[in-house]
Amino acid sequence: MIVLIATVTLNPCIDRTLELDHLVVGGLNRVKNKLEQPSGKGINVSRALSRWGQPTEALTMVGGNSGHWLVKRLEELDISVDWVEVQDDTRTNLKVWAVLDKCVTEINEPGPMVTEEELQELQAKVSSKASEWDWVVISGSVPPGTPQDFYAGLIETAKSKGARVALDASGIGLRAGLEAGPDLIKPNETEAAQVLGWELRDEAGAVAAVGELAQRGIDYVLLTLGKAGGFLGHKGQIWQGIPPEVVAQTTVGCGDSTLAGMVWALREGKDLAEAMCWAMAAGAAAATTRGTEPPEWATVEELVEQVRVCRHR
Repeated sequence: MIVLIATVTLNPCIDRTLELDHLVVGGLNRVKNKLEQPSGKGINVSRALSRWGQPTEALTMVGGNSGHWLVKRLEELDISVDWVEVQDDTRTNLKVWAVLDKCVTEINEPGPMVTEEELQELQAKVSSKASEWDWVVISGSVPPGTPQDFYAGLIETAKSKGARVALDASGIGLRAGLEAGPDLIKPNETEAAQVLGWELRDEAGAVAAVGELAQRGIDYVLLTLGKAGGFLGHKGQIWQGIPPEVVAQTTVGCGDSTLAGMVWALREGKDLAEAMCWAMAAGAAAATTRGTEPPEWATVEELVEQVRVCRHR
């Protein structure tokens, strides 16, 4: 199998999504539907790419019965998986989707404690495989026991083997990762504010944020703003993308599909305006699915024509 875009997910999970009409805090809630899906940000990217017919490999760390279930489920989806076995169980995250309120409440576990040896094994896998990858997406939270600069080390390793790197992280993982010079970052407005030290209050603030982040040596800066769309900066150009309105079934995983659409478009040689259209369409399409289910390619193609883009620089 030719792998074009790989993903690295240090802290995968089983996403258990409970659907109900309204969430009653402190009272009785009756569940209408339940979904259990293999997840974690990088894994969501691989699931989207695979559904779209794009070759992908998911590299991850799993443990216990929950981890083995996750790997088996990905294999059943025909996704190539490689993993490091850890001692404790892979976490389960709870998402409560209030259908009538169109609101999701997330309860995420921290994940299993990992050891230095397990992390070294993962880094060795990246080192041995990255020369086969066009792009690698490194994303999500890190499990307890992970050094603050571990993402930076993964980025340096992958780039030294010729792979282009997309980073989707928050907090110290994003700040340290920036120092390693990833080719693309995808912060949301909260994550960008954490790095920059000031809030993005309006459109002008978003444009300024993209410009400042790009000045740190990042080739592509994709700032996502939820249903408001996002901004893409590259070599002095900044493009805004506004997705079409859709009937939302979830908000979880939309950013992962957005990133999958962007990396796919860049790998296909799309220009900035086109890439922004595909990214915004993929994110909007993901909002129409249940849980963290990736959208069908036909839905993305239908929505891409409805995305509005404009250039700010």
